[in-house]
Amino acid sequence: MKFKKLMKYLNLFTAYIFAKCSNTTPFVRIIPTDKCNLKCEYCWQHKNSDLEINEEEYKLIVKKAINLKVGIISFLGGEPLIWRFIYDAIKLCSDMNIITDITTNGTLLNKESIMRLSENGLDFLNISVDGVTTVKNLKCIEKNIEYLRIARDKYGVKIRVNAVITTKNFDEIMMIIEYLNQYRIPISLGYAMPSLEHKRMEGEIFFSEQDKQLIDTIIKYVRTKKKEGYKIIDPIDYFENIYKYIRREKFWECNYPGVFGWINVIGGCKIRSCTKKMDELNYSYLDLNSKKIKELKLLLLEMTKECNKKCYSNCAYDSYYYKNNKIKLFKKLLN
Repeated sequence: MKFKKLMKYLNLFTAYIFAKCSNTTPFVRIIPTDKCNLKCEYCWQHKNSDLEINEEEYKLIVKKAINLKVGIISFLGGEPLIWRFIYDAIKLCSDMNIITDITTNGTLLNKESIMRLSENGLDFLNISVDGVTTVKNLKCIEKNIEYLRIARDKYGVKIRVNAVITTKNFDEIMMIIEYLNQYRIPISLGYAMPSLEHKRMEGEIFFSEQDKQLIDTIIKYVRTKKKEGYKIIDPIDYFENIYKYIRREKFWECNYPGVFGWINVIGGCKIRSCTKKMDELNYSYLDLNSKKIKELKLLLLEMTKECNKKCYSNCAYDSYYYKNNKIKLFKKLLN
């Protein structure tokens, strides 16, 4: 098991070096389905369409990924555990020494699914939990904590929780953080944001300058817990800079598309510009080569100039922050 993990990380290192020397991409995000069994009010991916990646397309995508020296394949959605090929898909990547990462809302996790994911070689399991009493809640972790610990301790699966902070749920977010700290499970926190193209649920759950007291409470709490050693992944700057985002200031640059080369693949092997958008670019993943990847990166970087002020994605901000704070990144990795 440890040897297999070592081979995967060696492959990732090779992929990263290769990407630095040529116009390739070490990372691919696969969105096998847009379907989800939940309807979270802040979620941008709300089409719930029938578009999905079929088994033959997936095999072609992995074959192309190997050709492009990819080191990590992530599975997003929709809800990826709905996709009927998910376990075989992870095994195929593992057999090819490609690291796999999956983000799930956790409602379909149980002993069988956690063990199947682990036994098929999953490396990172990200569980989205936004409350204690809401539909997508802490119970999906509490009832499975024994199996999650087996996945982590026996199979080496890195487990973390993702949570979206709204104007309504921070009391429950604090309860989640305290619970996870008992088991030393990391958590990544992001502020809820309205969609770029749609104005669903504008206001109420989204932050404005009128929420200053709550925002200050959030910042103080996160700062205190990080100092106490709680495994909150995101830098304190992300939480403090929410005021700049609310004022629509230009203070950070989304560099995911250009620098790190994340490419998002959907059904039909088409490419989506961003996991937070439901668009489809005029590119096929199967047709990519060094020249087209360079062209695609330039296009994506140009597109981010339009949406950057409207978006405050915590994962994208973290990427920007640590790229510009190498010492803090090094300390974080040592931690």
